[in-house]
Amino acid sequence: MAGRLVQLSGGRALGVSGFGDALAQRAVVMCHPAPGGGGFDPDPTVSTHWGARIVGIDRPGYGASDAWRAGERPSFATHADDIAHYLSQIESSTSRISAMEIGPFGVVGWGLGGYAALALASRHPHLVDRVALVDVPDPGRFARQSAPQPPFRVADIGIAPAEPAFESTAAGRRIRRMLDAAATQGAAGVQDDFAAAADDDWRRRLRDIRADVLLVYGDQHPTVDAHLDGRRLRRRLPRARVVRVEAGTGLSITTHWPSILNHVAPRHGGVSPTLRDGAP
Repeated sequence: MAGRLVQLSGGRALGVSGFGDALAQRAVVMCHPAPGGGGFDPDPTVSTHWGARIVGIDRPGYGASDAWRAGERPSFATHADDIAHYLSQIESSTSRISAMEIGPFGVVGWGLGGYAALALASRHPHLVDRVALVDVPDPGRFARQSAPQPPFRVADIGIAPAEPAFESTAAGRRIRRMLDAAATQGAAGVQDDFAAAADDDWRRRLRDIRADVLLVYGDQHPTVDAHLDGRRLRRRLPRARVVRVEAGTGLSITTHWPSILNHVAPRHGGVSPTLRDGAP
């Protein structure tokens, strides 16, 4: 569950979880998949010592965040504005308390969370300078899918149940907790995510993105592909490149977290050699 609740000016409450170094100047926003709660850290052993504060935010209907109200249209654009409001609060309070400047921010979007990441980067380009999208489906191909129902399964986020890197591992336990948190309010969150994905409001301003965008795809992911999904997404983005995880499945977010984190919060420079250029 979220570490704390943040009340927005419009009355909506967001569940917020923090990872990594809470005192670091560099901050990264983590946008979880659908279904998924925002309290997921891909690899705490890496995040803790990276030198970045990482913030996970429950989207409406997940975890501790308020669901969309009756009559409201589920929207990644509106959620991006909520995130931007919260990030502005972080900037203001950090500057006031410690005189340390924070921002712009890095953003990671996993699966459908990539749409929230893109909406934030396009609507608030002054806040975001680097984006990593991990196994994010092209909107045109995703529109054909239907929302899963709780209890959620790992297959719902593109992970094979027999995945050897998943069973009996710490990463597997964290992902199961993420799926449990996603079902706290039943199917509200995932149904609204799928409805928001079908709307084009978050796609209209993708050309306004000024951030460097890295699109990461596992070579053996069961539902997304560097060529079919990555290439199509890259064409919509001004400053994007596609890389592939060799033999990568649906767990690239955990197995290659250092390389992903290094893009949004550079520390060592460059990208891991296990990530190679993807779609032409």
